[in-house]
Amino acid sequence: MNAYEWDRTTMAMIACALANDSDGAGALLEPMDAHDLRHVVVRLAAMAAEALISEADQAGTGREEVIARWQASILAHESRRDAAP
Repeated sequence: MNAYEWDRTTMAMIACALANDSDGAGALLEPMDAHDLRHVVVRLAAMAAEALISEADQAGTGREEVIARWQASILAHESRRDAAP
């Protein structure tokens, strides 16, 4: 896979996530080898980080505040998961 295909697959993964289409996401990832999968995962993480930075810039808040809210969100998610039967 080349960079264009990684980006295309990354965008398709985001479309699947927005549509709550786990089967579609699985179909995209299934034929990928570990190397290509790592590239797509890193691109997804970079896009998420860019979105957080953009949110901070648009809101006029510092990056530290956005990161703190993100960390609080992660901790809340983990707490809910740990509390589930």
